[in-house]
Amino acid sequence: MKTKFISFFILFITTTIFSQEVNFDIGAINEKKYFEEINFELVYDKIVFPVMINGKEYHFLLDTGAPNIISKKVFDDLKLEKTKTINVNDANNLNQSMQSVQIPKLEIGRLIFENQAALVYDLDNHNLLGCFKIDGFIGSNLLLNSVIKISKSEKKITLTDNIKNINPRVKPSKIKLIGSQKSPYIEFDFIGKNKEKASDMVLIDTGMDGLYEMSNRAFTIFEEHKIFEILGKSEGLNSVGLFGAGKPTLQHLLTVEKAILNNTSIKNLVINTTDDNNSRIGLEFLNYSDLIIDFKNKNAYFEANETISLENTIPKYVPTVLDNKFVIGLVWDENLAKEMSFGDEILSIDAKKISDLNFCDILNLKREGQKKLSYSLEIKTKENTIKTLKIEKQQL
Repeated sequence: MKTKFISFFILFITTTIFSQEVNFDIGAINEKKYFEEINFELVYDKIVFPVMINGKEYHFLLDTGAPNIISKKVFDDLKLEKTKTINVNDANNLNQSMQSVQIPKLEIGRLIFENQAALVYDLDNHNLLGCFKIDGFIGSNLLLNSVIKISKSEKKITLTDNIKNINPRVKPSKIKLIGSQKSPYIEFDFIGKNKEKASDMVLIDTGMDGLYEMSNRAFTIFEEHKIFEILGKSEGLNSVGLFGAGKPTLQHLLTVEKAILNNTSIKNLVINTTDDNNSRIGLEFLNYSDLIIDFKNKNAYFEANETISLENTIPKYVPTVLDNKFVIGLVWDENLAKEMSFGDEILSIDAKKISDLNFCDILNLKREGQKKLSYSLEIKTKENTIKTLKIEKQQL
């Protein structure tokens, strides 16, 4: 779940997880009436802010697509009692066992949250998540009794008990809170050139890059109605989940005449499909709008203009990380597919050799490349042939 089509390349880190074996619908907030503003920083475009536990400051990533997660280091610091080990699926449907715990007390600003359910994961030793230097995730289950507003322009999170304290300037759309994790889902509507309509129930996922990613399950339903124009097909991988990369599968690159979210029309939307069971919308919406999720009343607000016209380009390929190498994940362009394929290793981009970079440097490349209209790409094919290819952006 993840989309960033005007960038140099696409690198996805998906953290959405799912389990039916633990009850996340526990915990409480001490304050009955509250209004708290918390400043955050953007770390590789993710929302990271301070959390106090036992008088010590930690740094957590805000991810409404996941439950609370703490690092193994925090688990050891707090000497928490182990509850049980559970099986968890990540966004690539990879399965792994994780320890579930309860955090007796944590503080966000002046707010005190007690007995919060969380999972434990060794974040420091994840080759990509380690770049964020975080101690955990604040997930949707911590927010279930609150209203949260996220403003990227002000780099500020607001937490309150009452939507009237925020006074939204747009009307809301209803959301559904799924599972004990209370994952927030909202309807995302589409109108094709043929005037056919579709609606996708999507996860509001603040841990995801990009605007919108459609599940293959949803695409299978929509495909016969020809609402979406297919820009490309490719078999491969486009994401790194919490537990690594998934299996190569057929994916589609799409566009649509118009998309509508909370009464805002979106034009020039480019969409990639995913093997995740759920479609998702992500952080790039915060470039156009503040986001308010009212968990208490099951409403969401995107305080955007009535129309957003995206300046999108059509990606020609997608890189990813596989077996600790930076490789070609998907190839959308038919001509480029004659020159490279899934698994080919990326050696350099313009003058930057990948061998001279660590994984954190690769994350920085994404941001640097947003201004580039063209660049050279050096790859090594699976037959050990070295090729230098010219990549030029194509406007939608």
